[in-house]
Amino acid sequence: MNNLDKCMEQQKFPFSSKLSFTNLIGYWQVRTNDPNKFKALSATEIVKQVNANPEFLQPIDDLSVVDENQELVELILSAVVPPALDEMVSVHVPFSTSAVYSSQSFSDLMNKAGSYEALISEMDMKDMMEQKIVNAYALIMKMYYGVTINTEKYFLYTLIDSTTGLKKHYRIELNSNFCEVILKGKLPNLSNEDIKFLIDNLNNLQIWMDYLPPHLFEFQGIIIFKLRDQTNEEVLSRIKDDLLKRDSIVNKEGFDQLENRFRSLFQLTELKLGIAGYQKSSNSFMNFGKRIVRSILIGNQEGIGCTVTNSSIYDWFVNNPEPIVIDDLSKSTKMGGYEEKLIHEGLQTLILGPLFFNHEFVGLLELATPNAGELNTITLSKVKEVLPLFAVAVKRSSEEMENKIQSIIKEKYTSIHPTVEWKFVNAARDILAQENDGKIAIPKPIIFNDVYPLYAASDIRNSSIERNRAINSDLKEQLQLARKVLKKAHQINNLPILEETIFRLDNYYKILKRKLISGDEVSILEFLQTEVEPLMDNLEANIPDFSIETSGYKQQLDENLGVVYKARKDFEDSLTMINEVTSSVLDEEELKAQEMFPHFFEKYKTDGVEHNIYVGASLSEKLKFDKVYLRNLRLWQLMVTVEIARKTASMIPELPLPLETTHLILVHNAPLSIRFRMDEKKFDVDGAYNIRYEIIKKRIDKALIKDSDERVTQPGKIAIIYSQEKDAIEYMKYVDYLKSKDLLVGEIEHLELEELQGVSGLKALRMAVKIEKSSIMKEVEGILQQA
Repeated sequence: MNNLDKCMEQQKFPFSSKLSFTNLIGYWQVRTNDPNKFKALSATEIVKQVNANPEFLQPIDDLSVVDENQELVELILSAVVPPALDEMVSVHVPFSTSAVYSSQSFSDLMNKAGSYEALISEMDMKDMMEQKIVNAYALIMKMYYGVTINTEKYFLYTLIDSTTGLKKHYRIELNSNFCEVILKGKLPNLSNEDIKFLIDNLNNLQIWMDYLPPHLFEFQGIIIFKLRDQTNEEVLSRIKDDLLKRDSIVNKEGFDQLENRFRSLFQLTELKLGIAGYQKSSNSFMNFGKRIVRSILIGNQEGIGCTVTNSSIYDWFVNNPEPIVIDDLSKSTKMGGYEEKLIHEGLQTLILGPLFFNHEFVGLLELATPNAGELNTITLSKVKEVLPLFAVAVKRSSEEMENKIQSIIKEKYTSIHPTVEWKFVNAARDILAQENDGKIAIPKPIIFNDVYPLYAASDIRNSSIERNRAINSDLKEQLQLARKVLKKAHQINNLPILEETIFRLDNYYKILKRKLISGDEVSILEFLQTEVEPLMDNLEANIPDFSIETSGYKQQLDENLGVVYKARKDFEDSLTMINEVTSSVLDEEELKAQEMFPHFFEKYKTDGVEHNIYVGASLSEKLKFDKVYLRNLRLWQLMVTVEIARKTASMIPELPLPLETTHLILVHNAPLSIRFRMDEKKFDVDGAYNIRYEIIKKRIDKALIKDSDERVTQPGKIAIIYSQEKDAIEYMKYVDYLKSKDLLVGEIEHLELEELQGVSGLKALRMAVKIEKSSIMKEVEGILQQA
């Protein structure tokens, strides 16, 4: 074991040291002739007392001399420790823990902390010993080799106040100006290269001890040990370090540590720290992350709207982006009555610091205490320094939490309509909270009660008939093309198989002339592709120049589908064009309708476009619902349906296949509940009674007028289906209004409908749309503006 290891193991300073006041006594001896009479008299008296105690004129081995002459020691030390300043100072034997004097403030601090030993027990003792040795060698190098080495190192002692339990941080400053090094043997000869080598290896103390053995040197004099309160700077620095950690305000331990740091900063044991994240989309403040009560304003709630005061807190800080201090909540009116809630919770003072990230308001830093006047503008000056870092932490944590929430929503709910997204966000927050609590996450059901449904459909008239007609036409053409090729081959080569195949082609053609039934299309195409076309390929390979015949057949086939696809393409293209126009009208006007009142909207494309609307109080997180919004949406839906009817009718001349459209609106006056089906990832009506509404929706487009074969839905007309007379009265008002605008024409038909399977008592209003009328969307916008 080398010398350094032994020192570290025994925590023993390797150099000898002795207490000596000779340098300070020399200072006073010179001052006996000082022009300042007071200094001269003081110095004379001190020198007189020192002469009366000659043991002070040489190094002191027995420290009991100091204890017996404490007054004289204080007089000698008054040159470097002015008693009037009462700084936290302790004077020590060089590089020793043996104190020969401590100021009153230093002693009081040690008593509060317990003891000096308790103070240094928090330090890394090995690091402290190494630094002592480095400082000792720095003095040797300066005194004997004329080399100055910068050994300044930041030492911090942390004390815990025994009465408050709060931490205080003190910086240690060492003054070795009154310490000299005594050479006790031959001074080692160091070259410039040696000195450079030592300085380059300042952290390798064994090398230093090899070059400059400690037994050659003794330190005599005193070391002045001074503490400076560094609590403010250190706590603020540690708060800043904490906020750079990703989970500082989300993790419970990290948040508690931040709160304790603020308590130490202001030395207030009952201070509360709160953080509220601001959600712009819902204009509300939110608790986030694991469900510990982080926000003083929000408390146990998940969030609160910004209107917790008479004026919006958000608006307040956007217009006045400065923190506010309320030193006595009982006398304040800034919170618009919210003071009572905070006082009830035992709080009397409050600081709210707005957090801005890139000029975007992201939340609030909150500080509160139970005693009036404990927080003030001085407190605020310290808080301002960390607000930008809190803003970064809140923004980062909010984004991370939002990413987790969106991940949960995509995993468990898929795409969500913006109007109801808040409900899914809350559900995702709940899942996240359960996971953070170490529980098995069980999603809560997503249900909206007492919502009013609005349903409308714009369908292609006789779409199934038109589709079958197109299929029939394409199949007949392909059969004829194939027959032509095989007939030509039979003329060239009279093979029996050709005649038999032509016979079967003719049979399929006869079937198509009668009626296309289910399965015919598949069987015919299978016959063509598995039997006829391979036969053509064989003929092409064996009959010279026969490729001219087969290429004529192949050119008529769709290059992607491999079948004749002309009539069907005309049908599909026309259907797509109609659906795109219908969808574009709905999408464009739906965005404007959301401004009336937030509502759930979904549309489906089949052989037409259907859309569902649900509106009610439960769908909105903040706004108050009134039936006027329902009536407004019903009128809007009717007007949009008129526009769809007008546009789809006017585009018939441009269609590859002139398809006509029919339009219906289903009125359901009673509110119902909708539930998000986790397995199907979509909303559906909830409850046995409400299922009737879904049944009507699925069957209503086939409904017939009572005692007739006429469908209620007809081209160029809108059918409004209802079951209660009061619904007809309401819609007649809308119809009369639109007639006055010259949007609907002719007489209004009042119809009874044939009983559907499981549904009876349905009636309808039917009216014609004025097709040549110019766009009515300005009228719709007018309705929206009146809402």
